[in-house]
Amino acid sequence: RCPFAAGPKEYRGCPDTDNDGLPDIDDECPTVPGLLEYNGCPLVKEGDQKVFDDAIRGIQFESDRDMIKAVSYPILDNVVNVMRNNPHYRLEIIGHTDSTGDESHNLDLSQRRAKAVKEYLVGRGIDPSRIRSNGYGSSRPVATNNTSEGRALNRRVEFKVSR
Repeated sequence: RCPFAAGPKEYRGCPDTDNDGLPDIDDECPTVPGLLEYNGCPLVKEGDQKVFDDAIRGIQFESDRDMIKAVSYPILDNVVNVMRNNPHYRLEIIGHTDSTGDESHNLDLSQRRAKAVKEYLVGRGIDPSRIRSNGYGSSRPVATNNTSEGRALNRRVEFKVSR
């Protein structure tokens, strides 16, 4: 499998740099020991997951715009720090809206908001190849859109660490 490498026989010549039992050719995090079920990447640390979870409820935008409010900067800076300290993390930023208004507008708005968050992180030095952004409009609610509280919960940006 790896004719120009000198890895162990059980990996058909492929090296396993991090010694996690998965040859580098199949390992999505070849320099960091991880778990086979996560394609060689480690679990997201509990404290790091809390930063991502807190960001879901904390990032705020100007009404009907993709302009991030300044109150959100400390939350996003925490995300930047987590990403800097974990260079093997890959992040998917997912934008959502409530169901108020036209669905095509909501889809566009959710995509622009996710992109704005990505641009913030990239502007703070995170490699853009480590981040994907996408928006789903109002298609994935987490609460009812029949109350103001529910609509507020549906307007969110989620962070998903991918491997």
